[in-house]
Order: sequence, then structure tokens, then C-alpha cells
Amino acid sequence: MVAGKPRVEQRVRAVVRARLRDNLGERDICLIDISTRGLLATAARPPVRGDFVEIIVGRNRMTAQVKWTSERRFGLLLRERVSIPAMIEGGKASVMLAAARSATAVRGKASADWLNPLVLARAGQLGLMLLAVAGVGMLLTELVAGGLNPVREAVEAASH
Repeated sequence: MVAGKPRVEQRVRAVVRARLRDNLGERDICLIDISTRGLLATAARPPVRGDFVEIIVGRNRMTAQVKWTSERRFGLLLRERVSIPAMIEGGKASVMLAAARSATAVRGKASADWLNPLVLARAGQLGLMLLAVAGVGMLLTELVAGGLNPVREAVEAASH
């Protein structure tokens, strides 16, 4: 933790046996601190900072990135959120949590879609096409109205 910077979420002290798989092979580790997004672990040979590793707890496999290492301890950032109680129980049940609903998802999926750059680009294209169609419509209206002026004048002359 950076000095003066609060933790993003609460951590729970635990002692959970797990396995770590990296480019050096597979080995035992012990999880000593668990949050839904990260782990503090110990091992005789910690993995290299920045590496992506696989953590095996019970029948569960998780991908994590090594955020820091020391002589025997290391911190892992998990790719998916996990259930702390399921991790503490040794992964007998699934430890993966369902994806959390963001504030935009709560307001509705349509509002979240507008944040997608592809949707924004398509909306811009549609807007330009509508402007072009409106412009062509106005031009045709002027042409048709201008072309009917001689007929209108003849009708007015005949009626007088």
C-alpha cells in the first residue's frame, strides 16, 4: 500500500493452501491476505513482478498479475473478482463472483452503450446522413417550387 493512500477494499487475513503456475513451473504457495480483487501470498520462490500467473485454489483456477515481490511475499492482482468466504474454505465451491453491475448498467444498458466508441462513430455517421438527406430534400423542394412558377403564373393570368 502506498503511504497515505487508503485501500480500495477490505482485506481478510487467512491461511489458504494454493498452487501457483508460472514460467518456472508449478509450486505450493500460501495465501495470507485475501480481497475480492487481490491476494497476498508467500512462497519459497516468489514469481517475477509483472508476470501473469495462474493460481489454483481447490478446483478453481484464476489468472493474476504479480504487482510486487519481496524475499518470500508477493502481491497479486486478480483478473476476476472472487468470493472471500469461498477462498477461505479452500475453493471447494466456485470462488468466482458474478461481474459487478456498474452504475451505468444500473441506469440501463442503453446508456452504457453510448460510451462505446463504435456506437459513437455510427451515431455520428447517422447524423451526417440525416443532414445530407435533409439538404437534398430542401434542394428538391426549391427546384420543384421554382419549376412550377411558370405554371402558377399562367393559372393566375387565366383566372383574371
